[in-house]
Amino acid sequence: MSTRPLALASLTVARSDFGRMEALYHSLHASPRYRLLLAAGAGHHDERLGRTLQDIERSGLPLDCLLPAVDGSAGAQSAGVLAGVARWLEERRPDALLILGDRYEMLAGAQAATLARVPVIHIGGGHLTLGALDERVRHALSKLAALHLVASEGCGARVAALHEDPAAIHVLGAPELDALVQTAVKPRKDFCAELGLDPARSFLLVTLHPETNVDDTTNTRLAEAARQALLATPHQILITAPCADPGNEPFLALCETLPRLRADARYVPNLGLRRYVAALHHAAAMVGNSSSGIIEAATAGLPVVNIGMRQAGRDRAENVLDCAFDAAEIDRAIEAAVDPDFTARSRRVVNPYGDGTFAAKALSLFDRLSWPLAVDKPWLA
Repeated sequence: MSTRPLALASLTVARSDFGRMEALYHSLHASPRYRLLLAAGAGHHDERLGRTLQDIERSGLPLDCLLPAVDGSAGAQSAGVLAGVARWLEERRPDALLILGDRYEMLAGAQAATLARVPVIHIGGGHLTLGALDERVRHALSKLAALHLVASEGCGARVAALHEDPAAIHVLGAPELDALVQTAVKPRKDFCAELGLDPARSFLLVTLHPETNVDDTTNTRLAEAARQALLATPHQILITAPCADPGNEPFLALCETLPRLRADARYVPNLGLRRYVAALHHAAAMVGNSSSGIIEAATAGLPVVNIGMRQAGRDRAENVLDCAFDAAEIDRAIEAAVDPDFTARSRRVVNPYGDGTFAAKALSLFDRLSWPLAVDKPWLA
């Protein structure tokens, strides 16, 4: 390895990817071998989603580039990210760009890196989410990457099936588990007092995102089915904001109106890491269609009601119950999830996405790599 610190750039576009990557970011920032260059923008600016730039500000991590806010469609957001990241990479010339997951703004960042001949390290490839646009974006990102850090053997096999070099695929687990196992859990009484929940009653942790392979009319119908189910449940509700995907308006409206319809419902757009970890440990069940229900909840031993098609195809542990966007079916699934026997079984599951040591494994891998990474793929010639 060179004697100079390796400059590893990364792009964050939303609360979801920053929370999942924060442990790795802190490890890189603390190491004299690496120089972390962080760019943020896109959904982080959105006030209705909690203006999650404050998460970065509170983290103590250095922000190297703040991409300007862009109003308009997903296409306009992507164009803004592409232009901003292209300028940033041209100025900084990092040794690699770390890209997480499957958001369309990330694809714009990877495109900028490809054109600048900056190697892309893709984290989280190989998942299947058959009910979302993310499915295509994720695989496109894998095709632009020089190195693949995947969450499971199954994910690695799917990346290899895209005709990627097996030697460039490394199974390190899911990065979001690091923060979960490293964060102290706030006591239930204190957590509930902070959010105005009754600690003597059970609560559901709810996150609902739009399905991105359907039209807005369908998402309106899906949000209405969820609203009916949430009004009928006997449990308290803690609901967080949807992501910034197209079609999120009906779900945002649900979040904002639910507390007016139920006195025991609380809407917190962005819980932040510590409160979210506490919610995972203290909730009776998670309800919605977030990847967190598939990946993090198993480590917390939390029962999950996974609704609809957004997470269809993902490997999951036995703490997950799948149901359709139908009010009666959601109610039945919630009842099954909070059954004491199912709750007890959920606490014993093994998470297929690792043990929360992603950051340590990633730094060890980076230490062993031969730099600079090749941006071309000679095995495809």
